[in-house]
Amino acid sequence: MDPQATHQLPQIVCIGDSLTQHGWDVGKRGWTAQLAQTYLRRMDVVNRGLSGFNTRWAKHTVPRIISTQNIRLVCILFGSNDAQFAPGKYHVPVDEFTDNLRDITRMVAGARVLLVTPPPVADRLYESLFEGPADRCCEGTRLYADAVRTLAEELRIPCVDLWTAMETTATSTNTPLDSFLWDGLHLNANGNDLLFNLLLQAIKSNYPELNPDSMPFVVPGHLDFANLDELTHMLAHSTKSQ
Repeated sequence: MDPQATHQLPQIVCIGDSLTQHGWDVGKRGWTAQLAQTYLRRMDVVNRGLSGFNTRWAKHTVPRIISTQNIRLVCILFGSNDAQFAPGKYHVPVDEFTDNLRDITRMVAGARVLLVTPPPVADRLYESLFEGPADRCCEGTRLYADAVRTLAEELRIPCVDLWTAMETTATSTNTPLDSFLWDGLHLNANGNDLLFNLLLQAIKSNYPELNPDSMPFVVPGHLDFANLDELTHMLAHSTKSQ
């Protein structure tokens, strides 16, 4: 065995924009932080969120910031920035967005993939951040969520439909979308909990071999080592007495 590989755990790599970068924010129960906690000593969670990025920029950057070795699962979440109104600098037309997302998916060929839709925009809360008109809206972003679902079906990749889950939960509980989005765009603690639970459900359903409940620790537990030390001591003492 390569000695350099003995300390390396399999990886879950999370690629996206600020919705992913902010996933480490434990103050808001960030979804990548929750994944990391869930997979401790089983797999490493690597956050490659790029705040402010759209898919046009990401497809040129992703190959430089991830290593395809040892990746077991990739979660890809884009669309919120691409959905900015034209001619905004972040805007990417839906057709190009789909092509870019397809290219990013191909970069991690060989790994299991989950495509995640962007969440809805809580328009009134988001508009309150601007003195004039907002630079994106819920209905515009819906087109990008639709595109993610369509691409996932085309590529036969599981889709984590954050958009529909958030809309459905808000409607069924009679709560506004801003109960999931702290500024109308980015996930708060409730939004992060929702995404984390959706991801975990998707992993268990589509990739049961990555179910954290059934994955063993890469390094044995401390009781195993303690028992091993005791057994080694007993065997050594027995050998000396013979």
